[in-house]
Amino acid sequence: MFKLIKYLLVILLLLVVTFVGLFLTALESEPLVTTQSGQQVDEAESVKKLMKQLSDSVKNRDSKQSITITENQLNSLVGFAQRAHRPLQGQVKITETSSQILTSYALPANPFGRYLNIDIQLMPGAGILVEQVKFGSFSIPGDMALKTIVTLANWYTKSDIAQQFVDQVEYVAMSPNKVVLSVRPLDDFLNELNMVKQTVGSEGDEELRLRTAFYLKKLSELPVGSKTRPQSLAKYIGPLFNWAKQRSSVETAVQENEAAIMALAIYAGHHRFANFVGEVQPIPGKLALPKASPMLKFRGDLNQHFIFSAAIKIMSEQGLSIAIGEFKELMDRGKGGSGFSFVDLAADIAGVEFAQSATDPNSARRVQLILANKFSESAFFPAIKGLPEGLRKAEFTKRFTDADSPAYQQMVAEIKNRIKVLPIHIN
Repeated sequence: MFKLIKYLLVILLLLVVTFVGLFLTALESEPLVTTQSGQQVDEAESVKKLMKQLSDSVKNRDSKQSITITENQLNSLVGFAQRAHRPLQGQVKITETSSQILTSYALPANPFGRYLNIDIQLMPGAGILVEQVKFGSFSIPGDMALKTIVTLANWYTKSDIAQQFVDQVEYVAMSPNKVVLSVRPLDDFLNELNMVKQTVGSEGDEELRLRTAFYLKKLSELPVGSKTRPQSLAKYIGPLFNWAKQRSSVETAVQENEAAIMALAIYAGHHRFANFVGEVQPIPGKLALPKASPMLKFRGDLNQHFIFSAAIKIMSEQGLSIAIGEFKELMDRGKGGSGFSFVDLAADIAGVEFAQSATDPNSARRVQLILANKFSESAFFPAIKGLPEGLRKAEFTKRFTDADSPAYQQMVAEIKNRIKVLPIHIN
């Protein structure tokens, strides 16, 4: 038995050494692709058409679907990813004979190479056909790479959902700047996906669930929630952080604030945020929510931007939270949208910074002390006077060029400066 264990350990060590060796050898000194995310997301409004197609596919889940995806749409999404995570750069190229996905990931300075470059080539035909995947100078057969990803995803979810996803695609057609997916009926796949989501989500943080359930129950009992006219979000935040202060020590303030923010998102944002926490409703089968949605600066939309961004910050990286809000505003510049709003973007960033300060061990307790039983928005939400909004694409381009321009960055800096001087952020 000892010899068997020894041999297994040696094999495992060799596999690890081989993997690390291949990874280091694949690193390169120059990026495979260099792109400007501000220019890529300039076509963000085109993604609305893709979202509409996907929504229609879910509604018509019993029928075969044809989904058209353009190069601009894909590159806009890549640009969004870049703005959420700056070390990443990418580009998609589509022709009638193949589609190419190029990515470069910048690593910290090291003697082996600064960039991990990946080149994925997809082909038209029946199903998802991966021709090859290149990591630096190493090339891996596409079918092997796809099978590996599917196997790992199935293992992680303890299901065969990844294989089902691959099997959904019946045919892929390509033309210059466009790919068309013929997709089998989605009903069985979506049902299985829902089951997998519940299984994976059931292994969440039980302490977070219990804390969130406590705060949600307390919010549901607030008299202000029974008013038929919209009230300031501050009237909910004041009592909420007073409860958090009473329940916290210096060591537990971060955890209590995380749960309080999630409860606020579920109660005054959208009940589906509970999917990330677990069963927290005070009365099973009945949603806890105010009779009238809260406001910030007398606007309901700013309340939504603020709460959603704060909750997303709790569940993700700060960069992703801000990028989601920014991308949504860029999408709104097109026809049918409300136009780009730096006011909405201010609410997005304010929500992120609110969650950041509330869950930073160095400031969590201080945030509780500042907000507890206070009913002023000025403690956590910035002034919005003078911030442009309602900008259609032509006007946005004329004034700001794109999301990387000095004029745009200056406006974002102005927003951040207004947020930086709020009481909850001053050390």
